[in-house]
Amino acid sequence: MVSLFPARWRGSGLVARSPKGRPMLPTASLPAGKVPARGRLLQAYQERKSWLLLPVVGVFLLGLISLSGSWECHKSNRGDCKVQFLPAVSDAPKWFNASCPLVYERIQYEEMLRGEARPYLMGERQRPACVNCDRDELWSHFCQYKSHGPKCPPHDQDLLFNTLMDRAKVGAEGAKDLLELTPCDLFPYIRGRTLWLVGDSMMQEFMRALQCFMYEFWDLETKPLDRLIADKGATEGLIGGWCVLLPENSRICHIRSNMGDWLVTNLLPRFDRLGVLSTDIMILNFAVWINVGEELAQNVMIWAEFYEKNKERLPYTIWRDASIQHFDTPTGDYKCDGCPDAKPRADDRGFTCKPMDSVTLTPANELETTDPAMQIIVEGGWRNKITLPVIERLGIPIVHTWNLSVPLWQYHHSFQEKDDCTHWCHPSGYQVWIAQMYRTLRAHRSDIPLPPALRLPRAAGS
Repeated sequence: MVSLFPARWRGSGLVARSPKGRPMLPTASLPAGKVPARGRLLQAYQERKSWLLLPVVGVFLLGLISLSGSWECHKSNRGDCKVQFLPAVSDAPKWFNASCPLVYERIQYEEMLRGEARPYLMGERQRPACVNCDRDELWSHFCQYKSHGPKCPPHDQDLLFNTLMDRAKVGAEGAKDLLELTPCDLFPYIRGRTLWLVGDSMMQEFMRALQCFMYEFWDLETKPLDRLIADKGATEGLIGGWCVLLPENSRICHIRSNMGDWLVTNLLPRFDRLGVLSTDIMILNFAVWINVGEELAQNVMIWAEFYEKNKERLPYTIWRDASIQHFDTPTGDYKCDGCPDAKPRADDRGFTCKPMDSVTLTPANELETTDPAMQIIVEGGWRNKITLPVIERLGIPIVHTWNLSVPLWQYHHSFQEKDDCTHWCHPSGYQVWIAQMYRTLRAHRSDIPLPPALRLPRAAGS
């Protein structure tokens, strides 16, 4: 038997060995056959101490494992049990539970490098088995980016994949994490609460991207929200929204509201009608709809004042920065604040989009330029220069998407059958935002409140 202990612990030459190599007590000083009972017991112990210590060592090793994580059985969609190791998280709040109701084997970067798979964010089928991916249904087809809706053409999906892989190859910050992200990484932050996505049409497309990322978790039936939350006469202040219901009393919901003052006057005072809780999470943005700096500043200040007075009853709020546009104007804006003569070019197929010339994204996810005229792009655009200082003063976490979105100018098409230079097709910018949102949630999880133990209240019609 091989000893479990190092040689320096096994003896110092004072213990004799039997012909089989087992340790023997020194008995020369005793008459033959007169070894005391205690000595015989000790000798027997020494002859068997290796295997007697096995359960002790086993308990010790299990203790060490418990300090670094735990083992948990996950049932796949086929009902079989797959044991997975859940690493312990030293800074996790009490509500955080890394378990997942589904099994998602992590797709490793090396597999993608060999061309064997693509990221889950790009519609890869769940491993080892999936259910919704085989359904002949609109959401199933769209969420694998095969058909229906504003999906990117196959050659652009290839281009995006190669671009993300190139970022990972040069060691760009977070690039491998983005490629290897699974829905089970995100689910613990949604478990037992509602994740609200509130904002304009960009947030609406972000909702579609997120529900596609999680599409094996729901029944592929969207649940419309009650549209009677606005006062009579409110027109575009509230356009409506929908939810998808996830396991363990969880859901993801989108509410369309384009302006900050509309939020304050119509939506937020009536948020409780939708079953909103202060333990929910709200990802919020409004900006791209507003093309004049003074109007945007007024909107963000109106919202900031409301937030400061009511933040205790609002969901845990996270701000998403303003997204970039790639119109054929000096700075890519549909209407450039401060340069009213610049008009985007358009034809029957839509607008002409262009890259941000002389602007590069470094492996540290920072923007650089040699053109002074493009310094505003490096600084995050004029909208973010107005809104972000206010958000930072309020102490609200920010999902930073601007820098990573700057190079994605080729993907502004297949939206409403015409190209524009604001919205993207899927998968592209919105999927990158999901990874950025996950990083933000993870960085601030100690501040996120405890979700309720009871079942979430459901809004009428949801």
